[in-house]
Amino acid sequence: MRKKATLKLGAMMLATTSLLLSACSGGNNGNNASPSASAPASAGASSAAASPSASSEASKDLVTLRVLVMEPGTKWNKYNESPVAKAIADKIGVKIEYVEADENKFNVMLASGDLPDIVRSDVNKYQKQLIEGNLVVPMDDLLAEHGKDITANIPTVVEFSKKNWSNGTGKLYFLPPQVQAKSGEFVRPITIGPTIRWDWYKEVGAPEVKTMDDLLNVVDQIVQKHPKTDDGKKVYGVSMWQDWGLWPYTIPPIIFTNIAGVTSDLTMHETGSTKFISTLTDETSNFWTAMKFYFDANQRGLLDPDSLTMKNNDYMAKATSGQIVVGPATWAMGDFNAQHTNDGKGFIVIPGGKYAWTGEIRPLGWQDKSYSISKSSKNPEKAMEFLNYIYSYEGARTMYSGVEGQNWNMTDGKPTLTEDSLALKATGGIPLESSGMSLDLNIIGLGGDVANPQDGQPLNLFNTEEALIKAATPLEKDFAEHYGARYSGEVFGKLIKEGKLVSATTWMDNMSEDQVLKENTVPGVTLTDDWKKKEASLKELATRQAAKIILAKDEAAYNKAKAEALDAFKKAGADDFTKYYNDEVQRLRAEHGLQ
Repeated sequence: MRKKATLKLGAMMLATTSLLLSACSGGNNGNNASPSASAPASAGASSAAASPSASSEASKDLVTLRVLVMEPGTKWNKYNESPVAKAIADKIGVKIEYVEADENKFNVMLASGDLPDIVRSDVNKYQKQLIEGNLVVPMDDLLAEHGKDITANIPTVVEFSKKNWSNGTGKLYFLPPQVQAKSGEFVRPITIGPTIRWDWYKEVGAPEVKTMDDLLNVVDQIVQKHPKTDDGKKVYGVSMWQDWGLWPYTIPPIIFTNIAGVTSDLTMHETGSTKFISTLTDETSNFWTAMKFYFDANQRGLLDPDSLTMKNNDYMAKATSGQIVVGPATWAMGDFNAQHTNDGKGFIVIPGGKYAWTGEIRPLGWQDKSYSISKSSKNPEKAMEFLNYIYSYEGARTMYSGVEGQNWNMTDGKPTLTEDSLALKATGGIPLESSGMSLDLNIIGLGGDVANPQDGQPLNLFNTEEALIKAATPLEKDFAEHYGARYSGEVFGKLIKEGKLVSATTWMDNMSEDQVLKENTVPGVTLTDDWKKKEASLKELATRQAAKIILAKDEAAYNKAKAEALDAFKKAGADDFTKYYNDEVQRLRAEHGLQ
């Protein structure tokens, strides 16, 4: 699902992007926004719908694979009978069921050793624990028998995983999703950034938002005009949730700071830089930017009083009911858009700050969502077949674009979305979610801009310019027209070309393909057990201090709480952690042939 949509120095500079999106990307129609029980045919071949007898036969032998995800609030289980889900069942005989967990529950499950069939986790954080604990199995033999598409389509990832994500064993344990070596030509609808009620934003004049102070001023104007929802609930300008660790303090400010983390929340770097700063002791970091933002919001009566205790599901419920004016991502606004597809209301990411979360290069995928097969699985072969499917061109296209013969057809050798599918995307909301198309980007092995070599078209057929224009929702069209564009992504694409915003790939614009690949395959920093304990204690300390700072009664109290927190962070070793992290970054880069 969405989640901790993380730039990685190389692999790292883009891991940040992954984290975010990922996290980001959660379970929604995501960055690529977007059937029947017929079995999808491979690209270039004619589609053959599964016969009723074949479908009933398949259902008898259907294997349920449970997938552990550290992402409360996903939507996959809600739509596990979607046409896309049925296409997966017809093709490989499996039904996917998510087992959701926050970080605490996830760690408890790891400690118990009794895990679902497949585990989706941060490979840089959990590889040692999962492998040394004998909790996951090496996939080498399974790959040889059931993984021909993985071997053919992501060989660089397979070899990298054996070398860097095997805890020194040289075996294959982990496969990250969203592998994509080149970004797409066109900018899809943006899903991460200042996400605001578009109708209300226009009502106050749609002022330019360069800083988080500007954003708060806009939110203040809106709340004054709309203190309550149509059904009488109190409207809050800003809110957040507390079951994703430091996420609400490190991710939302990225758009305004152009600073992001990679394999740890405690260190951050500017896009393209190889020098990391301390999240906790450097006052320019996202953490301190967020502290001032939330403190000011509270002082102005704009902060939801439940913000420091609320969990993601509770936040989503408030967002769905229209009680929150601005959030960090479209997927973070619950089902509000899905419930208001026909009345002109809805949340959308507006251009602001310095950074636009657009296309990205991910030759190593989203590492914080890497798949492994658990030792507890009773169906490891089926698990491998499923993983192979999500890395196949056929499987990825089905999961993005729906079922051939129903959602798209081959016309003169070119896959083309049907008018009904384009209309479905333009409608958006629950009808689109119910189709299963792009429901959770984290479960798709190949990126949507990857081209199927058999037809030359992106796996996500909604990523073509024609589809982006035709399938824009009424909300997206209104937004685009306001900025003189044809579709929402074009708004951001123009700003990047004009140099007014940077993207995840701007720093690579003048690099050769070989340089790009090299920069983006640097191994990420993997913390030792001792440093993981230090990280955990510092994050816990940061959470405690954040509450004191945000709830300070006035500016003087804020400054006092800030000074005390900075002192506490330094005494607890935050700067030592940053030094260790930077040393590891430089060591890994040197071993990779980079300085």
